[in-house]
Amino acid sequence: MKNIIKKSITTIIIMALALTLAMPVTAQAAKKKTPKISKTKVTMTITKKKTKPAVQLKVKNVSAKNVKWTTSNKKVATVSKNGKVVAKKKGNAVITVKVKGSKTLRCKVTVKDNRKPVTKKPNPAPKPDGECEHNWVQKEKVVGTKLECSCGLLFDNEEKWYEHCDALMENGLENCGVSILEITKTYYECSKCHKTK
Repeated sequence: MKNIIKKSITTIIIMALALTLAMPVTAQAAKKKTPKISKTKVTMTITKKKTKPAVQLKVKNVSAKNVKWTTSNKKVATVSKNGKVVAKKKGNAVITVKVKGSKTLRCKVTVKDNRKPVTKKPNPAPKPDGECEHNWVQKEKVVGTKLECSCGLLFDNEEKWYEHCDALMENGLENCGVSILEITKTYYECSKCHKTK
């Protein structure tokens, strides 16, 4: 009976020692869990002019005090000291988090832009001294007249036509007709300032 009790006590002591030795090992194993970033790839889409999409990144199995966040391209995406990533414009960036005493973790960020492009009309080049932006219109003006005989000849004045007509009548022509023919010239006038050229 005494031997059975001794064996039982010995077994209990051995088990207790085994548990005592195993506990620190288990605790150390828990402490040595590998840090992991919550996301390794992120896609954000900008849909409105003033709204910038954001995403919160976290590092698991490590205290927030032991990490440092950086971005490879601040023009595309920024990151705060707490791991908040904010999209800025279309492009790609890599968010890097350095874990104290451990490896560096990364998250690839892709920013898309679904906003409709705004087309701006080019401003016309300013004219010197407020000069008018001419809108030229073709016109005609009478610059003189000529007398057209019924025979088709043109005369600058009545005297020359009379002489011609008298000569025709002496040769047997009973009637000599005449019409006034206007001599016109084409020119261009601005419909705004009425300048001509």
